[in-house]
Amino acid sequence: MSDDHTPSSLLEELAILFAESPSPKAIFDFRPSQPLVDRANELLELSRTNQLDDETKGELDQLEFAEILMRLVKARIRKNQIKAGAPQ
Repeated sequence: MSDDHTPSSLLEELAILFAESPSPKAIFDFRPSQPLVDRANELLELSRTNQLDDETKGELDQLEFAEILMRLVKARIRKNQIKAGAPQ
């Protein structure tokens, strides 16, 4: 795996985001960098064609974990906004 595509790249981007104490809007607006989007697409294509090895499978698993984490965070924010009567 090259240095540009470490499994923790997306987790590192999320750590940077959350270290800045983002607003809920900033969290909803977050998008992974283009290199990470490109890499995710590469990994998904490898998965579709059954060409993942253990290393790339682990990388895809990390990206999927980060995606699930962000969905959970966003769901919690929405729930808190509804509870507080804030606009969505």
